[in-house]
Amino acid sequence: MKIIDKINKALDDDRCFWSFEYFPPKTQQGVMNLYDRIERMCNLGPLFIDVTWRWGGKSSDLTLELCSNSQTVYGVEANMHMT
Repeated sequence: MKIIDKINKALDDDRCFWSFEYFPPKTQQGVMNLYDRIERMCNLGPLFIDVTWRWGGKSSDLTLELCSNSQTVYGVEANMHMT
């Protein structure tokens, strides 16, 4: 489902909603810590998560990986935004 459709549904249902924003870590340990954090924070029921995507470099690949894994492993809709 598109994020805008989820937002509109929550608004139609007069339901409060939120999302979490993450930045791709610079180290492998940071990536592991972020996955642990995403898992814990997804238990709080965000409508979606948002991950910063810096143009080019390995950060953009990591952003794609984080979003893909968040959707398949944790079942949360993921959005990438460019800075």
